[in-house]
Amino acid sequence: MKNVTFAAVALLAVFSSNAMAEGSKIEKSTLINASKNTLTNTQAIGRNSAASTGSINVVGSKVEKSTVINASKNTLTNTQAIGRDSVANTGSIDIR
Repeated sequence: MKNVTFAAVALLAVFSSNAMAEGSKIEKSTLINASKNTLTNTQAIGRNSAASTGSINVVGSKVEKSTVINASKNTLTNTQAIGRDSVANTGSIDIR
């Protein structure tokens, strides 16, 4: 029962933090996202497009012994990725 509860809490923490890591190896690293977003609009329009506001994305990368900090404050922002394979980031860290 403890393992199931721990797994549920871990999954909730991963999905609620807006941070993604795909195919990456992150070891002995600290990733901090202390971004404060107020009245933001984030849109991704088009095939394979992505738009992020105040998030940390690590895709297909290897981050070792590094510290990545995002402490930006976003107010009244409009983040848009329009068109095929477009990417737009505001107050975000995108490591590929």
